[in-house]
Amino acid sequence: MNPMHSNARTPLAATLSALALVGSLAACDSGPGTPPTGLQLHVYSSPLAANPYDGVAFIRLLMDGDGLVQPYSQVVAYAPGVQLSLDGVPFSKAGEKRQLVIEGWSANQVGQPAALVSRGRSTATEVLPGGVPQSFEVLFARVNQFQQLVSSADLSPQSLLESRVGHSVTQTPAGELVIAGGGTISVAGTEWWKGNGFAILRKSVEAIDTASLQIGSRSPMLVPRAWHTGTALGSGQVILAGGYGSGGEPIRDVELYNPPGVLDGTAKPLQPLSVARAGHTATLIDESTRVILFVGGDSAGTWELWDPVNGSQGVHALPDSLPRRHHAATTFYPVGRTEPGVLITGGESDGAVLSTAMLYDSVAQNMVPVGQPMPSGARTQHASVLVPARNFIYVAGGYTALNRSSATAGIDVFDTSSYGFIQGNEGFRMRTARGGLAATLGPNNTVVFAGGSGSEPAGAGIRPLASIEVVYEYLDALNGVLNIEVASSWNPEATAAVVPYMPTERVGLRAVALGDGMTLLVGGAATDGATGGYTMVQPLTLYNPL
Repeated sequence: MNPMHSNARTPLAATLSALALVGSLAACDSGPGTPPTGLQLHVYSSPLAANPYDGVAFIRLLMDGDGLVQPYSQVVAYAPGVQLSLDGVPFSKAGEKRQLVIEGWSANQVGQPAALVSRGRSTATEVLPGGVPQSFEVLFARVNQFQQLVSSADLSPQSLLESRVGHSVTQTPAGELVIAGGGTISVAGTEWWKGNGFAILRKSVEAIDTASLQIGSRSPMLVPRAWHTGTALGSGQVILAGGYGSGGEPIRDVELYNPPGVLDGTAKPLQPLSVARAGHTATLIDESTRVILFVGGDSAGTWELWDPVNGSQGVHALPDSLPRRHHAATTFYPVGRTEPGVLITGGESDGAVLSTAMLYDSVAQNMVPVGQPMPSGARTQHASVLVPARNFIYVAGGYTALNRSSATAGIDVFDTSSYGFIQGNEGFRMRTARGGLAATLGPNNTVVFAGGSGSEPAGAGIRPLASIEVVYEYLDALNGVLNIEVASSWNPEATAAVVPYMPTERVGLRAVALGDGMTLLVGGAATDGATGGYTMVQPLTLYNPL
């Protein structure tokens, strides 16, 4: 890790100053005669979390992003008041995005950087010549640790205003995380994955401003719903569709969430779906025409294309003609094409958990079966995450029984370049079989699988989990081989956990990858130790992966 400088003609500088012994960092303006500043960081830490400067001997500032062969970086010994800047970094071209990263490293016995201790990232953005200098609030936090989300404005802890499971969390281009609907559960044995399992069904909406990380109320939905879908539009609006309604049955209703300042910020009704759907999936196929693919969640096993102007384009039978709900839909871009494909995996019908998969071709506008079942077998309420750099989709976990009494730990790898599952991969799996989990893609091709319900140790009975599993990559320099492994919180054979446990166990949670590389966990339910039923989880939790 050596300081690097560039002789590029279009300079970019970012200056950063450590000002206080408590470890807060603030950006400084460039002085007279210095290159123009394209990005500035105001770095803050959470008063609720461990001090991110403990054990830090070196601070590294680097810029990474599109169009850079390798990151530009500068490393200095850490002490309060240290100055750190990057000079001569080229501006980005239109469409290219850059990201500033601040890292804290420990020292080895000879005084060189040894291990990454803490990190914070700006959001990725274009940095164009002649543009106005941009400033970011960046949370600096210890890596591989959990902490409660805090507002960058006043460092106050952030929690859901109302507890929920079966809710939607939708990230919009306008800078909001829109959290809608869902409900509460409490009684042991509640079938929380069905429409009649809720003690309270919610119509409320709240949103997190991704710049300030502050949560606030929004205008409510027109219809209470759970296990519905939320689909973001480029305008910052969200299409909220289907779900279980107040009668416990699937509904056809579709409505438009409007952020503050758009159509007076209140929900508006849209044309309904052709059939009632709940536990379905919704995938935006074309941003310009706002065409959405809805799959499953109905009694007949169908899919339809829908847009807010014309409504449904008609109902089509799924290839296996089976009802399918609580499946997963993952968008990818086939090699050489700009039109998306969608992989549909697993799910459940009324009588069985499903092992089949199918592909939607947005050019031909048809749904075709994948010619092989998932190698790990049937699963429902599982996770599915695209890793674009590898052309892989990881299909992980899920329940193997309709009553949620058993689950799988298998991770099946779908190769989007060959349109099939990789065979002979049985050793690539999580340590704990789990369903009802959440998952996100993190930096450097890491994938975080969090919570759900399972049995730890095996045979102890199914219950909500606090453990996580992280898929990570590393290069075996000796053999020149890229290895992909899984690290787990639940690791009784190790002397210490490789990755931490969440502060609270939870099932039915949602996970979102923030632009700063962190994973945000939203909602879900834990075990109520007093009643044996469920208690709802409201704190908003961040994980800063390695």
